[in-house]
Parts: sequence; structure tokens; C-alpha cells
Amino acid sequence: MKIVDGDKAECDRCGSVFPLEAVSLLEKETNRDYERVLCAECLDAVGVPRGYSLRRDITHLGR
Repeated sequence: MKIVDGDKAECDRCGSVFPLEAVSLLEKETNRDYERVLCAECLDAVGVPRGYSLRRDITHLGR
């Protein structure tokens, strides 16, 4: 996960930068080290595959 300017994150799929309020964190349930930040558009395209969980509020990761 790439935090930019303390309150933004880069989408791991499309590479665009969004405020933390506008992204979600996709985590693999069997490997908590595997996590991907996704914007809403990329999340719609990918969905939440079996074996993954989604955290919609990651604002606590900012400053």
C-alpha cells in the first residue's frame, strides 16, 4: 500500500491517487501481509473474491 501525502493512497490496480475515504483495502484472509488498495471503480471490476475480506474505512492509516 502506498500512502501519499499522509491522507491519500494509490490504487494498486489503476495507479491513480485518491483520498483515503475513497479507497478500500482488499486483504487475503489466509495471509494478512497480502493487501491491495482499490478505488471504487477497480473494486467494482474485481469484486471480493472468495478467501478475501474488504475493509472500506482505512482513514485510520493516514496521519
